Amino acid sequence: PIHHCNLFDVGSLVNESILDSNVGPIISADMGPLMRLFVFMVFFTGILNAATCGAKSDVTHSEEEEPEEEEGAVAVFFPSFVLTLGVAAFYLLSRYIKFLPYTAVMFVLGTVMGIVTAFMEGDTNVLSSIERWSGINGEVLLLVFLPGLIFKDAFGQNAHLFFNALSQLLIFAFPLVLVGAVLTALVGFYIFPYGWTFNFAMTFGSILAATDPVAVAALLEEVGAPPRLKLHIAGESLLNDGSAIVFFVIFSRKYFWEQGLHELGEDVNFGRGVALFFQMAFGGMASGMFFGGILMIMLFYLDRRVNREESVVQVCAVFAIAYLNYYVSEVEWETSGVIATVSAGLFLKLIGRGMINDAKLLNDFLNLVEYLLNTILFALGGVLWGSVLVDATNECIWEARDYGYLVLLYILLHVIRAFQFFVTYPITKRLGLKTNIKETAFQAFGGLRGAVGIALAIKLQVKVFEDDNSAEARESTTKAFVMIGGVAILTLVINGISAGPLLRRLGLVESTVTRKKILEAFQVTLRAAAIQDFINLLTQNRFQNVNFALVRHHVPLLSDLTREQLFEAVQLHKESTPANDYSPPHLKNILPYLPSDPMLTATSTIQDEILASELLLEDPAAHERNAKYEERKKKRKAEATRRRKNSSNLRWMMKEEFTSTKELRHLFISLLQAAYENQIVEGELEKEQTLTIMFEQSLEFANDAISNGESLEDWKYLVGLHKPFANFSAGMKNITAVANCLDYSKASRSNMGIKIRMDNLLIERSMAFMYAHNVAEKRFTDELGNLTGELSEAGKIIIQESKRQYRLAENELKKFDVQTHEAAASHKLCKVLLNLIIRYLTNLCETGMIKESECEHFLMEIEFHLDHVISCDLRDHPGELDIKSEEKSEQLVAQQGERLTDNDES
Repeated sequence: PIHHCNLFDVGSLVNESILDSNVGPIISADMGPLMRLFVFMVFFTGILNAATCGAKSDVTHSEEEEPEEEEGAVAVFFPSFVLTLGVAAFYLLSRYIKFLPYTAVMFVLGTVMGIVTAFMEGDTNVLSSIERWSGINGEVLLLVFLPGLIFKDAFGQNAHLFFNALSQLLIFAFPLVLVGAVLTALVGFYIFPYGWTFNFAMTFGSILAATDPVAVAALLEEVGAPPRLKLHIAGESLLNDGSAIVFFVIFSRKYFWEQGLHELGEDVNFGRGVALFFQMAFGGMASGMFFGGILMIMLFYLDRRVNREESVVQVCAVFAIAYLNYYVSEVEWETSGVIATVSAGLFLKLIGRGMINDAKLLNDFLNLVEYLLNTILFALGGVLWGSVLVDATNECIWEARDYGYLVLLYILLHVIRAFQFFVTYPITKRLGLKTNIKETAFQAFGGLRGAVGIALAIKLQVKVFEDDNSAEARESTTKAFVMIGGVAILTLVINGISAGPLLRRLGLVESTVTRKKILEAFQVTLRAAAIQDFINLLTQNRFQNVNFALVRHHVPLLSDLTREQLFEAVQLHKESTPANDYSPPHLKNILPYLPSDPMLTATSTIQDEILASELLLEDPAAHERNAKYEERKKKRKAEATRRRKNSSNLRWMMKEEFTSTKELRHLFISLLQAAYENQIVEGELEKEQTLTIMFEQSLEFANDAISNGESLEDWKYLVGLHKPFANFSAGMKNITAVANCLDYSKASRSNMGIKIRMDNLLIERSMAFMYAHNVAEKRFTDELGNLTGELSEAGKIIIQESKRQYRLAENELKKFDVQTHEAAASHKLCKVLLNLIIRYLTNLCETGMIKESECEHFLMEIEFHLDHVISCDLRDHPGELDIKSEEKSEQLVAQQGERLTDNDES
């Protein structure tokens, strides 16, 4: 059906395959992750091919009218499809197949695409898009992909360490690259029976001299390898990319000259070669410094750190200069664009780091650029490699014996690289940052081939097939391209996978015993932070009735909480909170679950026990009454001196220009928007996309109504937006009622699950609404009130309207039974608490306290529990107590409350 371009038949095939139990699903749950990705890619490509074929046949007349416009449009398909495929690959690799390098997988998937499309017939948009990208001009290819990748790597270096190790890196990058290129050329010239000329063999060797540490660099960060080793590998790659391209330019020109392509080549003798090398190398450095200086001037004037837009423009300036620098250096000034880009990136990191307004924004953008370019480049290289491999096999250019030569080349490249590094080891161990034999051995093994080598191979392949009609030249280029692609995939897969075990074997990772002790200490700190966050949340009225059995079930860090630990956390909270802002936590539902530590109880005095009891059993309601009473006394005292004092608040400044009620309502809506946004950022509305949309739209409706002179009524609009979802819930209940006739128990469970989820959604809606209004009211009063907290008459009207909306939401909560409300509030507390733990872990990772891989392990565990909280529909949780039967605790709380009430009345 796909070959006949019949989309209807493809749909029939899909339906039969998925729905027919005799055939079985196309993507089975029993398949491995890679197999699922392969089936998805082939099947999706087939459907797109059929769809675009049908579309192309329908619009033949329009193509004839505007062929160039149509050809330009189809080029968009390939990168968009590859990036979509990359997202799927990343998901599988990050969760199931973590040992495989991402770039290697993209190269393999590109190879599969190339092989599949090589056998596809017909003129479709899919094939047209791939063909356009496969025939991309070599210079354009380098101009598109290399500046972003190289600048990101250069800017990511530790500039001070880089310049301290520069003497070593220059040895790695220039003499060793030339030696490696010559030795690899000798392999191609003498060992391979292909009849290559020496200049072509040197071009081949120059391409394979470029290394790419992308897979190894991520591993080094993950396992905590020595900084010196990380710098040597990354710095060598940066500089040898530049020198490899210089040698590639020199010897490719000589090769094209001997092929008779004088417009592309040049008869480069030894003197001209040396001059060309110095021109490109030192000219590239000078060019990079020049454009780096221009970038410094631009950043200097874009210095408004509080202006978000200006930070974005700074990033745009960095990106633009990186590409402009490469283009001018490479094309206009005929120097090395790679060396120029490296120089500019290091110059920015060394001198201009303080001028960058938002370093995180720049780093995130460069990471995004690296991901996009690597994904497309490796997939494109794979597509070309797969299609060239098929064509070469069909034309008998690539035979079975050539696979043996490929494996031999892979082995000899490691021998050559080991020879290079161990011969120069007596020198490099004494220069710069120095080195040792283990780091040298790993550096020799870690010479993966990647982005630059693939880009140069594609450039050579395309240029030869465009301008050289010689069958011998095309055959040589084809064999070289297949060899280079094969080496790239072998080094990425074999070396990338085995690099981790080799690091551990060589003892280049941190001691596991020491690291384990550090992580154990961090676990203690993490648990203490979780307990403190738990206490802070319990001070809020929305969490006054929580089920601690539920919380303990979903938050393992609180599973073995004791009364003494709780007392210490409450005491710390009281000491660290200003007296005017302090509010005691709601602990009446928590204390019955917490046993006392017998060892601590035996050593504590009666006074300590009394202090702990008073602190833990303090009634928040009574404390709130006392606080309000004290606040009223302060207001009366301040009122007498109010007129004699100057106030700098907004209301006093605007006393001559009275702010209208309408303007204040709009301002209050803005505060509500900020409160909702803060709940989203802090994870309080985790996986509640429906509520976030309804909150946003309800405020938009309320804003429109306020513009028309109406009062604040955002609850009315929120309820109105929720009605379609309520109708959907009723419809689902009707469906389960019909199914009830067939299977009572199953339908009943399904109906109960829908009811629990809808009840939780309604309770979550009211709680989030009430909390947002509380936050907005406090901010409104703090910013617009005077020194005593008094608002203008218009401000008082806004607060009254907000409190009326609050009561409407509160009345909605009273419709639910206590157990349902308690369960919903407890689940919400768990979500908030787990998200606070995630933020704490992320902060530890960003500050370098723990490694990214260790942080990822903790985060995966926390996210696992967070998913369970979100999907939980249990009515009862392990270890639940009937709090009402805990008479002793209730009596103590009541006595404490009566005592505080008496104090309040007196």
